[in-house]
Amino acid sequence: MERTKLLTIAVIGLFLLNLITIGFLLLKPNRPPHPGGPGGAEEPATVIIGRLRFDAGQQKVYRGLITNHQEQTRALNEEMVQLYRDYYGLLAMSPPDSARANTLSQQIANNQRAQAQLNFTHFKQIKALCRPDQQGDFTELAKDLARLFGRQQRPPRRSPDGPPEGRPDESPENLPPHP
Repeated sequence: MERTKLLTIAVIGLFLLNLITIGFLLLKPNRPPHPGGPGGAEEPATVIIGRLRFDAGQQKVYRGLITNHQEQTRALNEEMVQLYRDYYGLLAMSPPDSARANTLSQQIANNQRAQAQLNFTHFKQIKALCRPDQQGDFTELAKDLARLFGRQQRPPRRSPDGPPEGRPDESPENLPPHP
């Protein structure tokens, strides 16, 4: 009889635990997604629109800036993938072509510089979009840019040869690991 009683108590306990879990999931408040978390490319836009208090007209212009920025970022990322393939492909040669390796290394550095400049220009365009009453908000946003958007942001992948999926803080298979 005690074994049956123990099993009954365990089943009732598990049932109550399931009800509490379901209740928690259904009743929790809907919070906006955290930047850098799951949810895709709209998260940085949502953060910027909210923090800068963009009106409908500014949002429309800003969405156009986003599209342009994503296209340029995608092109640079695709170029970077090919540069790394070529660079590490030199290791298959015996001996590797050091002149070509130096050239590719410089091209990789130039691509990274172009990505940084592209992002800087993008944020300058966002600043120019702000009204005078929003400039203080932009200054506060600028202080947080490295924390909010410092990890590499990748636009959605179009081709199967694009950058590999994964968390931004993971090293893709064709890029060197982070120190």
